[in-house]
Amino acid sequence: MDFGSAEKEFGLRIERSDTVLALLESAPIAVVVVDMHGAITLINAKTEELFGYTRNELIGEPLERLLPQRFSDVHHFHRDHYFIKPHPRAMGIGMDLSALRQDGTEFPVEVGLSYVEVDGQRLAMSFITDITVRVEAAESLRSHAQELESRVASRTQEIERRRRVAEGLHDVLTVLNTARPLEEILDLIVEQASQLLATDAIAIFRQDEDDPIPRIQAARYLDTGGIATILPGREELQAFGSLVEDAGIDRTDDDAGMTQAGRYRSVLAVPLNVKGEIYGSICLYYRAARTFTREEKELAIAFADQAALAIENARLREQVSRSAVAAERTRLARDLHDAVTQTLFSTSLIAEVLPKIWERNPQEGIKRAGELRELTRGALAEMRALLLELRPTALIEAVLGDLLHQLADAVTGRARIPVSVTLEGEGKLPSDAQIAFYRIAQESLNNIAKHSGASQALVKLYQDTERVVLEVEDNGRGFDPANIPSTHLGLTIMQERAATIGAHLEIDTVKGEHTRIRAIWNRTAEPQRHADPKRT
Repeated sequence: MDFGSAEKEFGLRIERSDTVLALLESAPIAVVVVDMHGAITLINAKTEELFGYTRNELIGEPLERLLPQRFSDVHHFHRDHYFIKPHPRAMGIGMDLSALRQDGTEFPVEVGLSYVEVDGQRLAMSFITDITVRVEAAESLRSHAQELESRVASRTQEIERRRRVAEGLHDVLTVLNTARPLEEILDLIVEQASQLLATDAIAIFRQDEDDPIPRIQAARYLDTGGIATILPGREELQAFGSLVEDAGIDRTDDDAGMTQAGRYRSVLAVPLNVKGEIYGSICLYYRAARTFTREEKELAIAFADQAALAIENARLREQVSRSAVAAERTRLARDLHDAVTQTLFSTSLIAEVLPKIWERNPQEGIKRAGELRELTRGALAEMRALLLELRPTALIEAVLGDLLHQLADAVTGRARIPVSVTLEGEGKLPSDAQIAFYRIAQESLNNIAKHSGASQALVKLYQDTERVVLEVEDNGRGFDPANIPSTHLGLTIMQERAATIGAHLEIDTVKGEHTRIRAIWNRTAEPQRHADPKRT
């Protein structure tokens, strides 16, 4: 290597040192020395290797030859400024830059600067390190971090979506366990399904065997005109068994742009299987053509199962209601036979013999006439009570005191037990409280008529602004509360009635002496469960 010629290029008058030049030549990083004009005056072997130039190709060339073109102007400015006023703090500090090889490829480098001044001439030394591996590692790390961040965000979104799905299904299941109307439950199901499955429209259809056109039972955002053209039929639902998927319904242009059928390009329909029969379907509509994931299909099936369960529960409630109505009619018929018919039969017998009794003994005739009057009043009261049973709203509309008088007359006529009624105070009761007090009084008087053997009874109602107290007392044989036959449900019924309004039921009985039933209700009391005002 011609070190002497290199020194001549420097134009320096310094002591020759083969050792210094040898150190620069063997340095593991590229070293480039430039003068104040930016011309390269010295490079080492690592520079040739790194940039792909020979020494002769770079000596005397501007340093900008090793830089991308876009940095040339900026580098000129910084180089000139550096030579005029070097910054000591910048000396030796590595700067990350881009360099340019002979073949035109760019690569990242770290550059450290130093300068010397010889005979009034400043020389800048650049120590250049290829940091391609480090940059690639950093980029790989950033890419990996971004991928992890993306996965975390995606997982977070998935967790949030699953949470919303779980909450939505839980809300529906909660409503399924209530006695809410079927329409309300189905409306909640389509609302939740629409939100969680991001539908453009959704509907629950009922398919009757005698009607070819399905009937909408609940829907959201549905264009109903011409919708039947994109509904799966009963046979199609039965054939598929679990769901019907159409990811590309043909569009048909018309004056408005497309027909109703064309407004939805994709449909996912799930049959509603109620007790092994196809009741109808729940249909999810999308305006864009798309395919459905397995999870979306499973969620749609879950909503269909909930809708089918709601329909089945509604049917069961309807059957229970019909059974209850039939049982109530049977009870009314039995009461009519046991009470009114027997009373009227006794009345007819007395009426037949009354003239003869009157002829033989007027005093006895007067007694029998009074008996006839009591029987007639009792039969009339029984009939009125039965009419109230047929029209439950009358129990709410009537005054509670009048209802108690009516019950007392009915028992007096039926069981020949005089029942007196005492009323203290006035006030309007809520419908559920009025029904509860009426039923407690009714059950108490029925027990007196059937089991007490009493010669008289008393009904007392006390009301003020804070509480209401109902007492029903007789002078009968009493009973042992701990030894009540399982077939006698009267006390249990009264306790349940009191609980519905948050009232306290007291039972005071002495065997062989008397029985007193007392129901105490504070107007601010909280019921143990919500009562239906029309329940009787």
